[in-house]
Formats: sequence, structure tokens, C-alpha cells
Amino acid sequence: MVDGYSVLHNWPQLQQLVGRSLQHRREALVQLLHQYADHSGRRVTVVFDGYAAKHKPETGDWPGGVEVRFSDPGKTADDVIERLVGEAADPAEILVVTSDNHERQTVETLGAESVSCELFELEVEDELRALAGLVRRHGRRRALGSLRDELDG
Repeated sequence: MVDGYSVLHNWPQLQQLVGRSLQHRREALVQLLHQYADHSGRRVTVVFDGYAAKHKPETGDWPGGVEVRFSDPGKTADDVIERLVGEAADPAEILVVTSDNHERQTVETLGAESVSCELFELEVEDELRALAGLVRRHGRRRALGSLRDELDG
């Protein structure tokens, strides 16, 4: 479970998009999380503060199975995360990503694990690096296989 704006404000890669619209930055984060989820096999829910969006986008699944949620007016992403952790059948299976130390303590009290945005960024980078390596190896095998087929044929 990812505190979306906490990540947007703490990942240098996403901070470079400051000149872009908030919607564009959110979409870039969701795309990275989609790639991470695909390769790691983890389910990802990203929660954004709804007040920050002029026109509240729809909550739900965006491309790639990453669930995106926006808090209701008067609520924060922290409120939504705490509610979801509190309602979970097994909160110990939930990892909350935020750099808000108070929020980390709260979700840990509710039984979830937590990690800072900076440490999660390293995990995501490792997964994406591994994914890129698989794509490169697959591409080479495919090219070599085609060459062998031509030589044998």
C-alpha cells in the first residue's frame, strides 16, 4: 500500500517531473508501480489525497492491476490507509510505503509493516533492473533463435 504523494515528494526520479501536471506525475508513478507489480508479483494499492485533485479522478484499477484510490473530501490518504489496514483480515501481510514517521508508527500498531519511500525506491529499482535484464536476455535468445533457424533451414 503506497502513500502516493509521499512517494511523489521523495523519489528524485519523480521530482524531476515537477514542471509537469500533478496528473502526469501521478500517472508516471502508477506506471512504475505497474511494472514493479508485474515483475514482483505483489498487489499494489496507491492512495492519493483527494483534495489535491481539482477534479477527483475515479478510484479503481488503472492499467496493470495497480489499484488507485483517492481519499474523500475531508479525509487524507493516511486516513484511507489506516482504515484499509484496520479492516484487513491479516494486516501483517500489508507493507505500507510512506516517509511519514507518525503514519508508519500508526500502521505498525495496527499490525502492518512499513518502509520509507527511499527504501521502497531501492526495491523498485532492483525489480525494474531485474526485469530489464530478463527483457534483454529474452531479446537476445529470440534473435539468436531466428538466426539459427535461418542457418539450419
